[in-house]
Amino acid sequence: MLVKICGTVSPHCYNNKNCPGFLIQEGKSKILLDCGNGITSEMNMEKDLNNLTVIISHLHKDHYGDILSLAYTTYVHHNLGLLDKKVKVFIPKPNLTTIDATYINLYGDKVTKTTESTINDYNFLTNLGMEQYLEFETYDEKTILNIDDLKISFARNPHQVNTYSTKVISQSATIVYSSDTGFKGNILEEFAKNTDLLICESSFLKGQVRKSDNHLYAKEAGLIACNAKPATLLLTHFWPSIPKENYLEEAKNIYPNTDVAEEGKVLRLERRNYNG
Repeated sequence: MLVKICGTVSPHCYNNKNCPGFLIQEGKSKILLDCGNGITSEMNMEKDLNNLTVIISHLHKDHYGDILSLAYTTYVHHNLGLLDKKVKVFIPKPNLTTIDATYINLYGDKVTKTTESTINDYNFLTNLGMEQYLEFETYDEKTILNIDDLKISFARNPHQVNTYSTKVISQSATIVYSSDTGFKGNILEEFAKNTDLLICESSFLKGQVRKSDNHLYAKEAGLIACNAKPATLLLTHFWPSIPKENYLEEAKNIYPNTDVAEEGKVLRLERRNYNG
């Protein structure tokens, strides 16, 4: 199993660093975990579009921002006869959590408007127009995908909107991608138990103040790994301008088998455990 790192930072691209994206290849099958801004610059479209499945972990724009580039490329490649099958894109079902917004209308009346927090993003993605060759489907924590020899499952983690960690299992290796998650109530210790690779977000460093428990400190990623015991903990989802070595130092002090994700790097994984 090959894992190409396409993007590692949020909320914006910076100095050849892109927003989140990881391209997994096993045989002819390819799975793109998230499609953040800039990640298509790390893809070989002539090869990677064929037999490609895209999984968007949640509907925050830093995790799907490059879908427009991917969509138009599929349209052009299909017209040129280079792509004969639509690229499937799996997105979470719209979040049922509501947001109440209060404002004063033109007549001076106080009005409360209730909306689903991700419905606009869902509608945007599923209505991209004719110049694309994508097929959108929804998923949740009960969904199991069998793509050739790959088995893919999901687990929901605490975040502002419906957000899912993804597990990819093959005969070669098992990978878990955390996506965005808080520390309290996350399911990664069990979901990623004894995996070959845990790709885990580490948005904050010790000493930084976070207003809510929607992301992890690097030390918390290390603590999760101490219980999950992956062969390798791979940190990602960094602040663009902070050196990645800072995150590595903080987590590695807790879990020695830790590395940081770097754009363009390709990992070759071999089976340590099979969590079928």
